[in-house]
Amino acid sequence: MGRFDGQVAIVTGGASGIGAATLRRLASEGAAVICADINDEAGEALVRELNGQGATAHHLHCDVGELADLEACVAFAQGECGGLDIMMNNAFWAAGGWVHTIDPEGWDRSLKIMLTAVFYGCRAAIPALLERGGGSIVNTASIEAFGGEMLASPYATAKAGVVNFTKNVAIEYGRKGIRANAICPGIVETPLADAFKKASVRSPEELANLHAIGRLIQPSEIASVAAFLCSEDASAVTGHAMVIDGGLTAHINLSGRAPYES
Repeated sequence: MGRFDGQVAIVTGGASGIGAATLRRLASEGAAVICADINDEAGEALVRELNGQGATAHHLHCDVGELADLEACVAFAQGECGGLDIMMNNAFWAAGGWVHTIDPEGWDRSLKIMLTAVFYGCRAAIPALLERGGGSIVNTASIEAFGGEMLASPYATAKAGVVNFTKNVAIEYGRKGIRANAICPGIVETPLADAFKKASVRSPEELANLHAIGRLIQPSEIASVAAFLCSEDASAVTGHAMVIDGGLTAHINLSGRAPYES
């Protein structure tokens, strides 16, 4: 018996990175899962992998910038899988650069995919969750929700919005059995991290050493926390922005001292 036997989950941006890791984790614990992504090749490969392991998995082409696409994913979950219990809004796209150089279209698209799409996903999912008597929503934010980062104002702005929007969902629907939480990862070994490493003036080793654990985070480690938040183990957790950053934001390090190693 798995924690999610009989439950149905949708994960947007599910074809790679944190999304794919979360789909693997939820499926391994009994959930029927739907990968919602524009990357059909990767999404279908993931679904073949999961189905080959005995899971029930589907891939749907989904542009999260279109409300109709998210509504179609929820309708599929209800029609083909019997309902919806878990919605994870995880898709990503971001422009960047110095504020005075950012293309307004890039700014608008960044907020549409990382913030407005979270609203779309919740708007589409909540009626289906209410039909099941409740459920869990997990929205992917970032540690950059709590502080700026050079050349990343669209990303940081969107993620800050995700945190507060998630709180609103939690307070509006908590008495109806819906819990909503945000996860706020640090640097996770994903394609996004690869791009960050190229843009950073720090070496990969320096980036790893910024973390109290001395390394970057694996997608499976984020997935384990997402699964916890979706489970009855977190039945009293809602409206929370959970930082999962390996201790990256735990210290200021004005002293410049190295960690204890003896």
